[in-house]
Amino acid sequence: MDGKAQPFVQKADRGLDSFRRSLRRSARRGRGGGALGAVLRGVLVGASITVIGVAVFALALNWWDASDRAIAAINQVVKFVSILAGVASALGGQARGGTLRGVCVGLLYMALGIVCYCLMMGQSPQLTGYLADLGMGIAAGGLFGMILTARRET
Repeated sequence: MDGKAQPFVQKADRGLDSFRRSLRRSARRGRGGGALGAVLRGVLVGASITVIGVAVFALALNWWDASDRAIAAINQVVKFVSILAGVASALGGQARGGTLRGVCVGLLYMALGIVCYCLMMGQSPQLTGYLADLGMGIAAGGLFGMILTARRET
């Protein structure tokens, strides 16, 4: 050896660095969990926003005497904000497929809300009574998905 740097690194010397690179690469690949994982993450984000929004609204009602119409309107706003946050979370960095992911998030979010409401109130779900909520979730999710996808493309 003449003291010059070798043009290659032997396998035994690069083992730990190679292992670390492989871990980082596989973590990046597994982060999203695919489209289904992204949709489920979006539904969970939306549900979390709803729980927080309803709790804050319930605390505000202690000091504010709101009418039934105002309560219904604020509940709709909480649902829209939750669906928007869920769709944004489900899209992540994706620039395609926003409408379909948005529709799935909106549908699953509203279905989860209907099931939770029925369990808390002790009612059996009446599909005809909740079709409007499901339709609103589908429409809002799809619309938010289209808007967010279009914003990312520009």
